[in-house]
Amino acid sequence: MDSTIIEKLDKSRYEAMKWFTFGWILWFCGFIIKDFINNNFILGLILLIGLFGWVFYTVNLIRIVKLGKIINADEKLRNALNNELHQLYMYKSVFWGFKIVIAIICVFLGISSFYNISSLLVCEITLLFGVSSFLIAGLVYNKD
Repeated sequence: MDSTIIEKLDKSRYEAMKWFTFGWILWFCGFIIKDFINNNFILGLILLIGLFGWVFYTVNLIRIVKLGKIINADEKLRNALNNELHQLYMYKSVFWGFKIVIAIICVFLGISSFYNISSLLVCEITLLFGVSSFLIAGLVYNKD
């Protein structure tokens, strides 16, 4: 297998994950913030930014799925790109996402002792930080 193809696919996978992460954060932040805005102009602007993030998220999700099909179709590519180091980075990313979710839940548990917090808001923020930390950790570990 030609090493330039492997490098090209690895770089393409990293770029897709980078823009996927950017889109996820924009989309989900807009999704959370829209509940707190009363001004129609600002609400429209936030929804437009959220829609922009959703488009980035969706387009790069499709790119990632297509890359996964290309990689899994050839055994040599699969062995080169989904090796033990990649699997270790995935486990480390999940570990960081889990740690962040537990930390956010602990913070909200402490805050809820003094203030009433909407359970929907707690779930949305926990989901935002958990998924974002998993994706960002994956980008940091796969940087090399």
